[in-house]
Amino acid sequence: MIDHICINAPFESSFYSLSEAGEYFFIDVDLHSIEIPLASRSVHKNDDGSISAAALFHPYESVPTHYTGMAMKVFFDSSYPPYVQIKASPAKLLQGHNVFGSDNLESGAMEMIGFLFEAYPTLARMLDFKQATVAHIDVTYSARLRDQSTAKKVLDFLSNVSKGQTRLSNKRYDSSVYWGGQHSRLINHKCYMKHDEFMSQFEEYKMLAKKNDKAAIRVVDVMSDSRLINWTVGLLRFESRMKKRWLERNGIPTNLFDLINFQRENPEILQSLWTKATHSIFEALRGQTMKLTDDKSVLEAISSSNAVITNSGKVSQTRIRNIYATFCLVREHGIKKLQEMVEDKILHERTYFRHIKDLTECGFSLAFLQNLHDEKASNVIPFMRLVEIDFSQQLPEWYEPPVSQFNYKIA
Repeated sequence: MIDHICINAPFESSFYSLSEAGEYFFIDVDLHSIEIPLASRSVHKNDDGSISAAALFHPYESVPTHYTGMAMKVFFDSSYPPYVQIKASPAKLLQGHNVFGSDNLESGAMEMIGFLFEAYPTLARMLDFKQATVAHIDVTYSARLRDQSTAKKVLDFLSNVSKGQTRLSNKRYDSSVYWGGQHSRLINHKCYMKHDEFMSQFEEYKMLAKKNDKAAIRVVDVMSDSRLINWTVGLLRFESRMKKRWLERNGIPTNLFDLINFQRENPEILQSLWTKATHSIFEALRGQTMKLTDDKSVLEAISSSNAVITNSGKVSQTRIRNIYATFCLVREHGIKKLQEMVEDKILHERTYFRHIKDLTECGFSLAFLQNLHDEKASNVIPFMRLVEIDFSQQLPEWYEPPVSQFNYKIA
């Protein structure tokens, strides 16, 4: 799916000119008339006591939409022809969340341009959208793990993977791993746990909704869907930001409407580009294996159980070691083999069954223990089998593709 788009739309050439010093300047354009909020890099007091501001610029602002805001900035104080930049998650604009969404660039771009027209109609009519370009596009696909715990272990494993990419250790968070130079003009990658991000954003919007933010109330209503929340559990998302220079090097048009037409002729182009972009990361994972059993969590479950509390109310380290030793025996030999060892007097019957009972009190069901040995053989598995990206399973069966409300207006 497309998770983020950055579009640069230049002003019509009649609104600006180039000075002999190589600087672009507006012709007969009053910046105040286009109603954008302005800031100044230089403020001084005149002889008459009045205040003057110089070196005006437009800071990034959030343009309101039906759901989440869209970042927007007018660039007019550089050596480049003046232009407007808009960037947003089209999925969030169209449906109020980006848990899953469409690969359709046209629908997302039209939604963004439409909201720009609604917020700043005078400004939007001054732009030459035929010359608009895509500065970057974020494409993301997900692997589904069996639970959040497994997803966290896989993410920790990925934090040590590097091949043809430089991992940004200073941008490593609990639920995200980054690859690629932070200031790269070509491409960046990240992998993160979608459930953690979703729940964090959900809490932020609930706080805004309590302040009677109408858009936030609509977002909270969407994000409260239990089906949506459940879909995020165990979801590990691989996201690549493909920048203008990288797209051009790969023969992809970066003019917005040329790219839209190119996608119409090549519907699977984003999947192909994402596969090419992430090739070095997944190549580094081939042949690697990962052990899924977490002995630390097993010990924690045993240590926190009442089964290891003595009559005096103290935790018995001896009981912890004995119960854990029985767990390891079950994992290594299996319940059936251990029962044969009990019958052959190799294991003490009373002690063995007491420890099995203790393990169930620690939260390990008898069914789990009975299958523990069988799972041991598949415990160390090829990593690529864990993070398999199934393009046919990126959307739930109840998903309905949103359609931009602005497409027909702009056309």
